[in-house]
Amino acid sequence: MGISAGDILGYGSDGPYRDKKAYDLLVQSEAGFLSVTGNGPDLAKAGISIADISAGMYAYANILAAVIKRGKTGKGTRIDISMLESMVEWMNFPLYYTYNGAPGLARSGAAHASIYPYGPFETGGGGSVMLGVQNEREWANLCRTVLGDEALAKDPRFVSNTLRVKNRDELKEIISKHFAKFSAEEVLKKLDSASIANANVNDMQGVWEHPQLRARGRWTDVETPGGTIPALIPPGFASVEASRMERVPELGEHNEAIFEELGVKP
Repeated sequence: MGISAGDILGYGSDGPYRDKKAYDLLVQSEAGFLSVTGNGPDLAKAGISIADISAGMYAYANILAAVIKRGKTGKGTRIDISMLESMVEWMNFPLYYTYNGAPGLARSGAAHASIYPYGPFETGGGGSVMLGVQNEREWANLCRTVLGDEALAKDPRFVSNTLRVKNRDELKEIISKHFAKFSAEEVLKKLDSASIANANVNDMQGVWEHPQLRARGRWTDVETPGGTIPALIPPGFASVEASRMERVPELGEHNEAIFEELGVKP
């Protein structure tokens, strides 16, 4: 049977960048990610290591494909995963917006660059909600049911998505002024009643306490050298038993067994 081997490199195993150092944020920058995040002239990186994660996901998928191939043909596979290529694959939407010299989308912070209203809005009590209007029917529902201003749907400044994007600052002020009268929970209920897609703008504590994750039993306890901690069951696994959520080993706990397996004397 052939051997399959894979490498994860910053820029791949050949080409002029093959020996260039590659950290997550550097690859985000090279892949153009920073050109579509932030607001106005201010750049913003992703809050997590997306270049590292994307490369790992593509490595995982390619390794599984190599295992299947070897099972069918007996042949091994050489896998060359580039962090840059993994990120550029994820950039297809803004990338094709600029194809053949076309102007790119303006940076718009946490709001959608080409659909509006689709983004975060502050509410009373210091809260925030995220909402997304996807078509003219939803726009009319938002105006009538949530904002209580049916005439706003026919305002010449906002009668199409193109115009709403163009005049987003004015529209945001109108929506925010109305939302300031209500708590985030009250606004979310209004949005649900109007069938407008919405979400909480959670901080990490909100994620720990998320009712959907708890209702689906997605947390389990894992033993660590520092004590018991909650851990999320990996997506796709139906139970903790299926996912083998075992305790975290002590530092160096398995050294002797690994050295013995490799035939190495420490």
